[in-house]
Amino acid sequence: FLRTFTCGGWVYVTSSDDHDMHDVMMISYMLLTLPYMLMMINVGDKSLFTHNLRKLAANKSRRKWVCSLFFGTIVPLVYYFIQHKVHRVAGAYTTYAFFEWALIVFDVMFDSLAMVEFQALDMSILPSKAEELRS
Repeated sequence: FLRTFTCGGWVYVTSSDDHDMHDVMMISYMLLTLPYMLMMINVGDKSLFTHNLRKLAANKSRRKWVCSLFFGTIVPLVYYFIQHKVHRVAGAYTTYAFFEWALIVFDVMFDSLAMVEFQALDMSILPSKAEELRS
């Protein structure tokens, strides 16, 4: 829950609205994402809903790649942030913003890989027995 809250904090509070809050939330989000991604990679091959070990192993490999992309994005993100804030390089903020949004894309990619783990799970919303008796 805290990771989701901090993600919302840096996505919906722009740096032009409240720069300090935006930065604190973004840094907190990245710090909370590390243990989350590592834990999900570690338990990703132990799904209760599918027993296809080949698919789970491939999914674990994909998650490792996306996790690497997520954390690999932080290095150029910091570089372009410094270029923008300290050195006042033209266009650095635009490049920084692309890397900032790439974090969100990689996070969504990482979480979307859960579909393999839940592939054999069927969920449906049905009327209760009381509803059937009334009609």
